[in-house]
Amino acid sequence: MATTGVRDWVQVWNRIFSVINNQGDECYFSGPRFLDKVRELDSYFPSYAQYMESLHTAGKPTSRKDFFYNLLRELESSSRASLISSIVDEIERFKPEVAAEVRGVLSGGSFPTAVIPTPAWNSDRLNAFLRDIDAAIDSRQYERAVTLGYTCLEGFFKAFVAEKSPDTNLTEIVALSKWIREYLRATIKDYPDEVLNLINHVTHAVDRARNRFSEAHFGGEAGHWLASYIRDLVNTQIRLLLQFF
Repeated sequence: MATTGVRDWVQVWNRIFSVINNQGDECYFSGPRFLDKVRELDSYFPSYAQYMESLHTAGKPTSRKDFFYNLLRELESSSRASLISSIVDEIERFKPEVAAEVRGVLSGGSFPTAVIPTPAWNSDRLNAFLRDIDAAIDSRQYERAVTLGYTCLEGFFKAFVAEKSPDTNLTEIVALSKWIREYLRATIKDYPDEVLNLINHVTHAVDRARNRFSEAHFGGEAGHWLASYIRDLVNTQIRLLLQFF
């Protein structure tokens, strides 16, 4: 996860809390569920009952909104990032668009991400993403590298579609790639179908790699080559489409 400033993680947390605060929803986080996530980082962290008792004794607020935020604020930046990432992984199962939104901010973007202004996507922005991906690969964070590649491609696709057809309401990455392919077929008739079809093939590859990475537990050389390959696919795909932006 990219380093974020205080304003960024507070913004991220406010967005996450708006999703996990709806009781009865699949994404709802009770106090015990939230502390279970904290204990994934620190197995010796107090239980919910123990933690509530310590807050009462210290005269600190015990509402979910207050103690979630205060606990998050007290964590070291690396632990805070890990906790946020773990919660986003849970959200993604039911609200993938929100997860993509949050990850976009964490990797250098800003809210909202559903419609990205045209100037936000250019070679400089792509290069910034690539630097983050390279840094993740260098530190052996291969799953993060693949997730950043997915986020990068998805964000660019949304920006491309928003620029060419503002009224088109698509969010899913494969559907976005199909729209782009058909748009280019209609507007650039000299391009061979084999080249345009690669837009979909690359998208399926990136999407599948992102979804399968944690299931297959890639690591070592396998994780390295897969993350590097996805990085190169995303780079090539976006540099092609930037010509038609």
